[in-house]
Amino acid sequence: MRIGELDRRIVIESPTVTQNTYGEQISSWSTYRTVWAKMEWKGGSEKEETERMTATSKVCFYIRNLDISITEQNRILYDSKYYVINVINEIEGREAFLELETTIRD
Repeated sequence: MRIGELDRRIVIESPTVTQNTYGEQISSWSTYRTVWAKMEWKGGSEKEETERMTATSKVCFYIRNLDISITEQNRILYDSKYYVINVINEIEGREAFLELETTIRD
């Protein structure tokens, strides 16, 4: 993979938990890092869930391995859509990259 193929700007978000004045835990998301990525569509499916049609698309994002600790708990924000990370693969070699296999539901 060539570095010039990383042409999409994505935001990696991480979950955060805070407490309100009543002591209740509130989950939210915060920006972990903004990076350049390559995006590849890998297909999708459509099915009926609870009397509603749901479309699921599979997308792979490729980013440089910048010694950042990304887990499946993170999510990706791209083009005002949220992508759930399912699998993280390391691509070995002199130019080390991470492959983030994600899904998005419409």
